[in-house]
Amino acid sequence: MKNLRVIALVCFLLFAGVALAQNPVKIGYFDYAYVISQLPEAKAADADLKAYTEKLQKDLQAKEAELRAKYERYVKEGEKMPAPTREALAKEIETGQQQLQEFQQKAEADIMQKQSKLLAPINEKLEKTLKEVAKENGFTYVLRKEALLFEPDDTSLDVSALVLKKLGITPAPANQPNQQNTNTKPVNTTSNPNPNPNTKPNTNTKPR
Repeated sequence: MKNLRVIALVCFLLFAGVALAQNPVKIGYFDYAYVISQLPEAKAADADLKAYTEKLQKDLQAKEAELRAKYERYVKEGEKMPAPTREALAKEIETGQQQLQEFQQKAEADIMQKQSKLLAPINEKLEKTLKEVAKENGFTYVLRKEALLFEPDDTSLDVSALVLKKLGITPAPANQPNQQNTNTKPVNTTSNPNPNPNTKPNTNTKPR
């Protein structure tokens, strides 16, 4: 029985070798960042995402300015306020800080979701075109360029230009500075209304 398994394995390897010799594997690669930077719809998506991000940034800055004004009022006038008023303002500041953090977290998630939604139809279009190009040019597999351990010297294995031509776009020279930014940074605050976010306003200060 063991000998039969060995013979079967040898036969399989021989037939597999013959099949590979008759149909050699051809592996190409694809520069996603370069290709997407040439697509008009990707440029439109990038502009849309940038506008959306800037709007969220302005909303965040407005909330931050409002909270900062309350904090500065507390610092300047807190000791003169009646205790109930002072404590209410301190509570507003504390709640405002929490809401600001929640807004920022939600904004970051919304931007990622927006980016994914904008890129989804573009990626579907690229995938379909890539499969057509691979089939027409005899490629068995096509890998993304960033997945390669090193870039082959044979540039004919790069199907990026073929994909662009298939889409009716004249390929621009690679490594151009106008490549689209597909990794937009999330909204972030540049300053904190409270110099020390871990320090709560002193609600125990006696009024003068």
